[in-house]
Amino acid sequence: MWPETAFPALLGEQFKHNELPIALAQFLHDRQLPLITGAYSVDEPSRLITNSLFVLNKDGEIVPPHYSKTILLAFGEYIPGEQFFPEIRDWLPPTGHFARGSGPTRLLNWNGYKMGAQICYESLFPGFSRSLAELGAQFIVNATNDSWYGTWQEPYQHMYMTLARGVEFRRPVLRVTNTGISTVSLASEKSWSVHRYISHGQDYTKSLILKIRLLLLPELFWLVPCLLWGTLFVLLIMGLKKPES
Repeated sequence: MWPETAFPALLGEQFKHNELPIALAQFLHDRQLPLITGAYSVDEPSRLITNSLFVLNKDGEIVPPHYSKTILLAFGEYIPGEQFFPEIRDWLPPTGHFARGSGPTRLLNWNGYKMGAQICYESLFPGFSRSLAELGAQFIVNATNDSWYGTWQEPYQHMYMTLARGVEFRRPVLRVTNTGISTVSLASEKSWSVHRYISHGQDYTKSLILKIRLLLLPELFWLVPCLLWGTLFVLLIMGLKKPES
């Protein structure tokens, strides 16, 4: 896996004959390596750039479908309210203008695996990950760019919150970043844990090479809310019950 927007050019079927996509395809073909990578692409209806995630097989061919980021970063990838007041873009410093993806409605596919795609902070929204689990994702892949925030606490906070989604929905999480913390979290009968990571201050050309045994466990997301609401209901009944005289 490569991080969010790691490929420095447009990627997609309409660009596969361009110089850099050809070089990438040859690189993968020569090494017989599949790849999941963040890249830019283009949304055909709007002709806007997308922040996307692609799967390429070991021959360098794009495996459809790809995923485009849906929950965009305000004032980084879009301007709130611009659809109603387009002139607002002229009043602000240069700001990204990206098309939104279709949300967690499709899974990435490769070699029989079904992968739930997240880009960056989409992992912070429980409903997003729940939709991926309901679609049948065997594991979650998260590509992130944490370079905006330096080396202090944000990359760690983002990592822990991303792994929390895996705990909620009982799915392994493969997370790759450019300058943040690349992590693999495994599902096991005992616990969820960070298996191994590349942290700050290390050589970012390093790679994690892991063999992962997929172990899908029952989803427990609804268990805690049901227990809490059930307990509240019982307490309300007990409180309304008149004491015996």
